[in-house]
Amino acid sequence: FYVHDDRGFYKCFSTQKAGDAITFTMETERLSFSEAVEKLARDYGLELPKSSAEDVQQYKRRNTLLDWVEKACAFFEEQLRGPGGQEAREYLEKRGFTREAWTRHRMGFAPNAWRGLSDFLTKQGATIEELIEAGLLVEPEEKGKQPWDRFRNRVIFPIADQGGKIIAFGARTLEPDGKPKYLNSSDSPLFHKGRTLYRYGPAREALAPLKEGPLSRGLIVTEGYVDAISLAEAGIGTAVAPLGTALTEEQLELLWRAGPEPILCFDGDAAGIRAAWRSCDRALPLIAPGRTLYFVLLPDGMDPDDV
Repeated sequence: FYVHDDRGFYKCFSTQKAGDAITFTMETERLSFSEAVEKLARDYGLELPKSSAEDVQQYKRRNTLLDWVEKACAFFEEQLRGPGGQEAREYLEKRGFTREAWTRHRMGFAPNAWRGLSDFLTKQGATIEELIEAGLLVEPEEKGKQPWDRFRNRVIFPIADQGGKIIAFGARTLEPDGKPKYLNSSDSPLFHKGRTLYRYGPAREALAPLKEGPLSRGLIVTEGYVDAISLAEAGIGTAVAPLGTALTEEQLELLWRAGPEPILCFDGDAAGIRAAWRSCDRALPLIAPGRTLYFVLLPDGMDPDDV
């Protein structure tokens, strides 16, 4: 393997592959061309050229929303470790997640307050409109009412984009009869649940060095974020999860971009079997050479976390 610094390209004599920094990033991290360009620009502090004033405005708006979501993530992390996070800590420990795992996956806790996060972020300069747009607050339908925090008394699982930036949250209720049990951020300019996979970036990075064996051929898809985290903590870092919906065509494309043979491992109950069939139906029209699916069927009543 040789790098020609002066000419700006590399040559790998074992694979006969060659290219520049963009090609190398695409190969080693399994990124598309545009993703590789964005990653390199971000890593080295370069701003990509914008084609119009409107694009510049949208870019700045997106960065503002990303900043508030990142600050919300830090707020949730701090709450988990504070006095009010006792029940959330007990829940995570009961699920087998260590404090190191909390940090690795940036888990947090949303306190049982209607405007705890809202007050925290507005004191730092956020506007209510920005927080609603970012999916952090719920805007009431009834006029005259104040918006409230979307997440209350829930364990928080941050959702990142392919570049590692936090764009949304998944949350599990701590109330025994709380509905819904799992709640995601609403769709926003940053986040669309049908086009996002939980842990996609880290899973793709974990897949890149795997050169042989069935796990080297694609990502593992579970039903929920807890399952994906459990697999990662057990040493299987290629696990991802959709966000409360059946696999979409966009999510299938993400899976095939990472590897040709993703493995779907849903829960071993009737709902899990139905989810597998739905995924099969949706994938069949898209199947092609180098684009297929494998299925793991678990014993009845077990999920990947149990295994």
